[in-house]
Amino acid sequence: MESQVGYERLFDPQDIFFSTTDLKGVIQNTNRTFDTLSRYSRERLIGAPHNIIRHLDMPAGLFRLIWDDLQTRRPACGYITNRAVDGLDYRVFATIVPLRQGFLSVRIKPMDTATRDRVEEAYRRVRTKERDLQARGASRHQLGEFGGRELAAELAALGFPSLHDMTLVTLPREVAALVAAGVRVPAAAPEGLGAVARILNAVAAMEKDTDALVFELDEYLRLITTMEATHDSARAVEARVGRIGQLVSHDVGDSAQTKVLMLGERIAELTGVAGAELHGLPSRLKVLHQSVTELRFSVALMRLITLMVGRFAQSILDGTEVDAVHSLTDLCEALESGIRGLGPVLQAVSTQVAQLNDALHTVTSSLDRAARRLGQWVDLRGGGAGSSGSPIIDEVAQLTSRGFPEVRSLAELAAECRGLHLPYDENIAAQRLAAVRSALAELI
Repeated sequence: MESQVGYERLFDPQDIFFSTTDLKGVIQNTNRTFDTLSRYSRERLIGAPHNIIRHLDMPAGLFRLIWDDLQTRRPACGYITNRAVDGLDYRVFATIVPLRQGFLSVRIKPMDTATRDRVEEAYRRVRTKERDLQARGASRHQLGEFGGRELAAELAALGFPSLHDMTLVTLPREVAALVAAGVRVPAAAPEGLGAVARILNAVAAMEKDTDALVFELDEYLRLITTMEATHDSARAVEARVGRIGQLVSHDVGDSAQTKVLMLGERIAELTGVAGAELHGLPSRLKVLHQSVTELRFSVALMRLITLMVGRFAQSILDGTEVDAVHSLTDLCEALESGIRGLGPVLQAVSTQVAQLNDALHTVTSSLDRAARRLGQWVDLRGGGAGSSGSPIIDEVAQLTSRGFPEVRSLAELAAECRGLHLPYDENIAAQRLAAVRSALAELI
């Protein structure tokens, strides 16, 4: 249901809409909601450039960055204000994905208004600079290049190193908020209604298949973020371990004490192994964080396309859509592409979590064994209680007495992470997709 505030047309979260274009950005298909919000007739939209709805306040740099990502076959998202033919504005969160012969753009109501507002402030600053450059005779190409650089700097200041990084973070938030607002694939339809009903039922099942996966991925991100927050303490342990290895390696004491020498060599070896793993921990966590972020995005994208396919299928059953088969074909192509991309990213996350758990197990095991030998080494070197009279022995005793509780906490988090199950069955997903393809083939 629509409403109007000032010069802005508002719409409900349930009003999801889309358009497809060819490779040059010429509109090929729309759905009824797009036509209604833009106030253009379908006949006027089909064959028109997509910038027919472009708002003059939108920075050219945004579309430059979006286009750059699409040219590398990466999806792109952005907060966009459009201008309807009657002069009213409507704001959307747009997700654009490449198709074989063009692009699909799915638009939803922006739900994360705090992020939207900050991004729109950045747009205004960039657009002001673009207008100044335009007044000095800059070409459209120059405006896009200049605006792209300016907007990239603005996004970096907001914590997004690139538009793609903003895409990875904002889509899961927006889709989660949409689902929280009650927007779901419509209820299953009787199979007797035909191929469109079977498509609706298949995507409804897909949506349910990913519900638990979304929760588990949120848990992954929470645990990884907690581990990343221990960066300073992990670095401190690494330094402490390195110092212990250095001290026992260089303090040979009485060369006749063969056991002391053997203990020192073994301690240095064990602390060296632990130190190497601790040194690589930040980069390992960074890679895992990125993989989980990409997986959350892939799942969110699949859920968004699933929503769009399901709601469009319901509209077809209601008799409110035109050229339904062509549009369904494009939507299902995007859905298939999303499902294909999910498996490899999911496997990467599972592998990296297992490697992280193994690495921290190596650290804890090495340090436990080193600690036992350190106690023996200190006793043999006359450390024990009180001062030994040797600064080296006293320092080793002091470092050893502190233990390594920080590592134990990290290892527990890693084990908890590995204990999470990513409930996604590629075989079942393939079966759902096959059902969609089969039903679609009946319509073509």
